[in-house]
Parts: sequence; C-alpha cells; structure tokens
Amino acid sequence: MSGETGLEGYSLEDLFRSEVESHLEVLGAALLELERSPGDPSRVDEMMRAAHSIKGAARVVRVEAAVRVAHVMEDCFIAVQKGTLTLSPSDIDVLLRGVDLLGKISEATRSPEDDLTTRFEEAVQSLVVEIGAILSSQGQPGGASPRPDAAPAPAPITPPPDEPATTSTDETIAFPEFLDAGAAEEIRIRFLSAAGRGCDAVRIDLRGTKDLDVQGLVLLAAIPRHVARHGHPKLQLVGVSEAMEVVLRVTGMDAAYGLGVHPSSRGA
Repeated sequence: MSGETGLEGYSLEDLFRSEVESHLEVLGAALLELERSPGDPSRVDEMMRAAHSIKGAARVVRVEAAVRVAHVMEDCFIAVQKGTLTLSPSDIDVLLRGVDLLGKISEATRSPEDDLTTRFEEAVQSLVVEIGAILSSQGQPGGASPRPDAAPAPAPITPPPDEPATTSTDETIAFPEFLDAGAAEEIRIRFLSAAGRGCDAVRIDLRGTKDLDVQGLVLLAAIPRHVARHGHPKLQLVGVSEAMEVVLRVTGMDAAYGLGVHPSSRGA
C-alpha cells in the first residue's frame, strides 16, 4: 500500500471520466468490427452493457446530456440484440458519432461551471433524432431507413425527473471484505445517491473490510474530496481496524477524513 500516493487528488468526476473513457473504447472498437462484419453481432451484448453503464454513471453525476445519448444508443443495441434491427454502414456512422459526442461531453465535465445541457443541446438533439430514425426502421427489410412520408421519429427518451429531496437523514454504507473495482462502483453510486437525497451524514463502515485494491483506494480518497467541493454530507468512518488505520495513514487519507476516525469506533 505504501506505493499508492497522491490518491487524494482524484474526485468522483475523475472516476466518471475514467469509466466513460474505458466504455467508449469498447463501443468504438465493437462498432468498427460490426461495420467490417455486419453479419456478426457477437459484440452487441458488450456494446449494450457499455452504453448502459455510461447512462447509469452519467445519471448519478447528473450529466443529463450524456444520459440522453447513452440511453438512445442502448435502445438501438437492444433492438439489434433482439434481431428486430440490422445496422447499415450509415447507421454505424451515426452511432460512432454518438461515441465521439459522449467523449466530448465527458471531457467537458472538467469545467463544472459550464452548463453542459445548454452547451450540447443542439448536438444531442440532432443525434437523438437520427438514432430515433434508425430505431423507427425496425421490421423493415434490411433495416432500411424510413420513407420520407413515414411517421416522425419518436421523441427522445428523457430520464425520469430527480427524486424530490427528502428530510435530512443519515446513511451507513458498509464496505465489503475486499474493495475491488466492482464493489467501488456500487459504493460510488450509493454515496452519490445519498448526497443527492440531501443526507446530513454518511457513515462509512469498514468493520468487515480487510483489504482494498487501487480502485478502492481511489474511491476512498475521492469521497472526502467530493464533500469538500460540495459542502455535504458530513463523513464519519466507523469500524476502522488497526490494519485499515495503517492504510489510511500511509496513503495520507487520515487527514482527509479528519476526526471521522475514532479509536472507540474500531471494529472488534
């Protein structure tokens, strides 16, 4: 663990961008492969999962422009998976432009003061309409584009409205025995959800945690940075074992959590 330093410089937005980048690599490579071999949809499931993951990650950090693009791309991949849609080369070009647009939106989150919805509204709306036209060709021979006099493309699918803020509450998030990349993603979503609901405090329970990998360390470092940036919720570490206390000290995260670490709160 002593080799992992500087993790306090990562934010949840940094993790979001990293996640989007990895999924866009999958989408881009799979679409190009599908363009070369249109009869081989073997990577459609992979593309569908990538689009779904981007949509979910964008939703929890409230990047609605990315939610809209990823959502309609996922709908397209679902139709291909079901066999109701065959993508033509021009359709794949549209989806590749979607990959490019998602990359631009993700990169733009480096400037949190920007209104991304307004900045990308025209590009997002145009792409959503084009993919909607692709979806409307389902069931036509060869997946042909609809006739000029065909019904207009379906309205863009928008995410459900944010849940209204509830009264202030506390929430405890118990970390697993081993905090790897998969578990870190689930906890990231839970923490952002709690922060979005207006929780007064979040308790991070490390009682059962024995070890964590790099992604786990990055997440643990990113949470207090997010709180420092947004001013809420309050943080408290509970159930901290002596071993985990050493990890926090060696990586410099003990200072980030401050008085959240209490000897009386150590795990049995």
